[in-house]
Amino acid sequence: MRMDRKLWEQLPVYRRLENEVKRYIAVHHLKRHDRLPSESQLAAEYGASIGTVRKALNNLVAEHIIYRRHGQGTFVSPRSRKGRILIVPGGPGIVKSLTDDYFSFLFGALDEANTADLPCEPALVDYDDFFRNLDDVKMIYPETVGVIFFRGHENLVKAQSSLARQELPILFYGPNIYEEKPLHYSAVYSNESAVAALLADYYVSRGFRRVLLLREEMPITRTRRRLLGVELSLRNLEWEEAEWEELQLNPESLRKMVGRFDVISCGRAEKAIEVIQMLERDLGLRVPDSVAVAGIDNTAPAWALRPRLTVVDLCNAENGRLCIRKFSELVTGNGRNFHLDGKLELIARESC
Repeated sequence: MRMDRKLWEQLPVYRRLENEVKRYIAVHHLKRHDRLPSESQLAAEYGASIGTVRKALNNLVAEHIIYRRHGQGTFVSPRSRKGRILIVPGGPGIVKSLTDDYFSFLFGALDEANTADLPCEPALVDYDDFFRNLDDVKMIYPETVGVIFFRGHENLVKAQSSLARQELPILFYGPNIYEEKPLHYSAVYSNESAVAALLADYYVSRGFRRVLLLREEMPITRTRRRLLGVELSLRNLEWEEAEWEELQLNPESLRKMVGRFDVISCGRAEKAIEVIQMLERDLGLRVPDSVAVAGIDNTAPAWALRPRLTVVDLCNAENGRLCIRKFSELVTGNGRNFHLDGKLELIARESC
């Protein structure tokens, strides 16, 4: 069964048969205009009466899943519904707050599904609603064939057992700081070592010799700071760390530090924006005249800010396209899990 047994048994027989026919189409990889078994064959295979089979098929015709030709048989409709791939946001409130990176990913995936006419399409899902109905995903979200977790690796861990029972494959999109090529799910990573290398190479190209790394107590920013330190050392650049919260409380400490460094490197664009605002608004220092600033994540404020922020762009829209294309191939072709690095791009702007 692909849903909870008790829920399945509560469905009318013709509803169960509708689901079985849809499953038959998917399992046998039937394409548009492929012929289905006859009513009598379906009745024999599923132990249902001809009347029940006919009612189920009539409903599927109304849904444009199948069509009939008098005297010829029943066929898969050219307008059959696509499989739905749910895209779970990293946390509650993300959909309501219209978070830029999540929606860039979602719209990139949607554009790819439409322009390439993929057999699957992405579907926005509310975080709280998804986890409230975690054990009944197949019933609550009809036509679901897989689930993408947008960052929030802890969400994947929480959901994977239930989704496995429902035979729903998983894809994780986020940083490669958790498992080394996990066997039980696919992944498209933002390769954090590559992020650090892009920044370090850029600092060398700009002639920077001294780099200040701002500390934030978040798992991803700790990893980014550690990896960037490694890459800077490999290129013989000097670097130090400082606690951002302490500098915020004592702006004059930041003023004194600025003269010793060529660039302040932040683990997130959001934090880099705070730094620029503090330097220019509170201390009267000019960026990049006094010190350059760089961040990671190309959010809207990063390019709306003046001076605009130099960033490593995680290319969420392009990676949304990659995820939906590769994951569609997996869920429709029963392929093996895959683990790919997503696109990254360094965007140099006025802050450096």
